[in-house]
Amino acid sequence: MKIDLKYFLLSMLLSSCLTAQVKQFNFEKGNTQKFNGQLYVYGLLGTQKKAVFCIYQLNSQLQVTDSVLIPAGKSSAANFLQITSDTLHNYLNIYLQEKEKKLVTVHRFDRNFKLIASIENIDIARLNSISDFENEVFYFRNEVYTVKSQKDSSGMQFYLNKYTLKSETKNFEYAFTWQFPFERKHINSAHIFYASRQSVLLYVNICNGQKSGQWILNVNAITGKLTKGTKLNDKGELNTYAFGNFLMDTINRSLLLTGQKFTEAQFQQSEKKLSITNAPHALVYLIEIDSLSEVINKQDFKIPTTEPKTTSKKIVNNYIIRINSLLKDRTGKISFGADILKNSDNSLCYRYTNTSMYYIVQGEETLVIEKSTIASNPLVEKFYFSTDPLDMNGKLLVDSLKNFEKLFYKSSTFPVKLAFKTDAEANPLWVLSKTDLKKNSINFTFLSPVKKIYQLTLIEEVPKAANPVFLNLGPRLFVIARQTDEKLYELKSFTW
Repeated sequence: MKIDLKYFLLSMLLSSCLTAQVKQFNFEKGNTQKFNGQLYVYGLLGTQKKAVFCIYQLNSQLQVTDSVLIPAGKSSAANFLQITSDTLHNYLNIYLQEKEKKLVTVHRFDRNFKLIASIENIDIARLNSISDFENEVFYFRNEVYTVKSQKDSSGMQFYLNKYTLKSETKNFEYAFTWQFPFERKHINSAHIFYASRQSVLLYVNICNGQKSGQWILNVNAITGKLTKGTKLNDKGELNTYAFGNFLMDTINRSLLLTGQKFTEAQFQQSEKKLSITNAPHALVYLIEIDSLSEVINKQDFKIPTTEPKTTSKKIVNNYIIRINSLLKDRTGKISFGADILKNSDNSLCYRYTNTSMYYIVQGEETLVIEKSTIASNPLVEKFYFSTDPLDMNGKLLVDSLKNFEKLFYKSSTFPVKLAFKTDAEANPLWVLSKTDLKKNSINFTFLSPVKKIYQLTLIEEVPKAANPVFLNLGPRLFVIARQTDEKLYELKSFTW
């Protein structure tokens, strides 16, 4: 009876925070993909001998608006591996593979849900092979940009390569277009963050020599020639500008760039020095670069760090900030969202601990940041706390200070924050997730105020074998999908 009461109270609490709608499909190997503002649910319809591939297009109310049926060959649904998909080159690509076979069939749909190709018998080794031998890959329409590095007698050489898609109706293979070789001396890393028909922009870190500092390189997308290099550091300045986020004004062709800034005393990559323990504040920079690649505005903002009063003074806290959004409204007010990560052991492994919104407005003479702080969220930390050193939930790490800048833009293997927003009263709300290796399951939890007191509320705990999928469909809606049994696929949409 106690167990029943517990789940009754839990369901009542959840219903006060979220409302759910359920939709079920008679699919085996089911899966879900968001594409071009629509939701697509697909899987195999089992028959006595032969399976049929089926895909439905759904709107935000989970109503079926269109569908396509395609024979899946001579095998039954049980003989297929889990079906997967992606949206490379602005197409919906569905991948079907039979067990113990190395051949894949791809069904490709355009943005209007028109089947443009069914490509059979592709060797699994040829699928998206361009990503197998490059350091970083960036897709723009039917073009692919990659950064490749290789070591030779003179040191590490970096190249920016451009490839062009050969055919939209065949397996994605590419023709080499051009190569831009970076200067050979002292480049530590290069990160592609923007591309258009005219240009490709990269954040480049040079850690030694006369050009030491952080740069934005503008490379001509047609010719592969360097248009302009813009140094973020002033002359003689030894501070470090980590990459955060950007806002491109396509009309004026200006670039707004932001990220965390480290002083010379805090970080010297060439000297393998990082000293940010218990810093009283974090620095965030805001730099505006015009259409001629000249810095026209540059300003720093101090955000104080705070810890709960119960924290011992002996505890070490090192904070870094990953800026996940940057917006500017018509009044000129700038807002950015930041994920706050910290460690308490001076390692190069940081864990997600909070998300905050920050606002920059015009003051009397300069821009000013509205009152704000950097702090951990105890409930976020409680949610995924583990003593297992192999538990990677919410963790980001690099192997050395040589790769420190990658902490600010590399992806997390097991992200904790799946969705975040503020409500009408400016209260932050989270959808959190963690992978439980012992249970072999994925936990989805809602963090929100209940009667003005923040609480963690379980939404779903789904076995990993059920292939759970989380999709954020906008500011008020998300979906959790899973295979509930061998022949039934379920979608739950939640309004929050």
